[in-house]
Amino acid sequence: MTTAGTSPTTADHPAVLYLGLRRSPLEWRAEIDAAAACGLSAHVASDADVSHTGLPEQRRGSFDRGSALADQATEAAQTVRAGSGAEPAVVACWGDKYVGLTALLAERFGVRGIGTTAAGVATDKVAQRRAMEPFGLNPPWRAGRTVEELRAAVVELGAAGRPLVFKSAHCSGGRGMAVIGPDSDPDEVFALTSANYSGTTDFLVEEYVEGSEHSVSGVVHDGAVRVLGVTDKYVDGPLSASWATAVPSARTETQVKELQQAAEQAVLAVGLLTGGFHADLRLAPEGPVVLEVGGRLGGDLINSHLIPYAHRDAVRPYETLLALLAHGRLPDETPEPERGAAMVLLPRAGRSAEELAASVRTHPKVVVAEDWPGTDSVVTVVVTENPAELPIAVADVRESAW
Repeated sequence: MTTAGTSPTTADHPAVLYLGLRRSPLEWRAEIDAAAACGLSAHVASDADVSHTGLPEQRRGSFDRGSALADQATEAAQTVRAGSGAEPAVVACWGDKYVGLTALLAERFGVRGIGTTAAGVATDKVAQRRAMEPFGLNPPWRAGRTVEELRAAVVELGAAGRPLVFKSAHCSGGRGMAVIGPDSDPDEVFALTSANYSGTTDFLVEEYVEGSEHSVSGVVHDGAVRVLGVTDKYVDGPLSASWATAVPSARTETQVKELQQAAEQAVLAVGLLTGGFHADLRLAPEGPVVLEVGGRLGGDLINSHLIPYAHRDAVRPYETLLALLAHGRLPDETPEPERGAAMVLLPRAGRSAEELAASVRTHPKVVVAEDWPGTDSVVTVVVTENPAELPIAVADVRESAW
């Protein structure tokens, strides 16, 4: 497999236009390498600097996130036209804020994508709740746009006595979220809508669902859904960021099937046409509740590293997505993972990233240890030959880092 910046020339291979790349080198290198593995020439347009990728200048472009979506599309399209003189065969993205632009460009170029209508739903938590309501996938919820509507929603939903969660409607990665308690100031909570990347004050209030947290990764094409992996998330409390993600899920076979079925139903309810998805769920005693559906593959090394490691490279979501978008090639049903693989975040606790990474690499189950950009943590990948041994290995790696 080629490395970033050394993929075949544009003249010999059709182009894929990536809108943005992930922050971690572990993921953005995998994104670019996946293009080369699929015989595609990678071009990147972003609202951030991507010169660090090593891609030739003619395959790097930019657009202004502050401009109208149609103008962003025109600017991004120039990246491919200037570098290859041809329209892209594939348009893809890796972050929620680019989903709408990706769908618009795919339609403009006449290539496969999730569709602009579905993109609008996938990037709007309120629209998602409305789409999933007929299928019983939601907790009790209310939506609004003003602080007065927030107060009314809290009074109505709070009558049941359960904790409530506030979510800005157009955010990802945990931004714009808060637990609403008896002492919460509605004005302060409402101010979180400033995190919306849409510029609106749309929000959602819903009951907090107790249960284990999971992510389902897959692709969809013309109404057919293929689940590529079901992930367990390790969290320390309500709305806390996950400190580990693990494939395969340690839940029972029946519970995993329930999670898969709920994710598939949610993907179809949102209306995704062709592309990747991730569905975040919580498994309550009464069954799965969908937290949200994303119209692109998820992060946390799930698709770039964990699923490939767990399947000994027989399942590679990045390449699967590109093959689907380029050729309409839906993969066969995913086999059971042969190994266990987990991403574990370890706090540096005053140590340098290099020092902690070097120390943790000595653990026999750790295959990757690197700085995790934008955090005070080192990210590790833990692999076990027996999937059942993974939870113990994750706990051991975390304990050994202190």
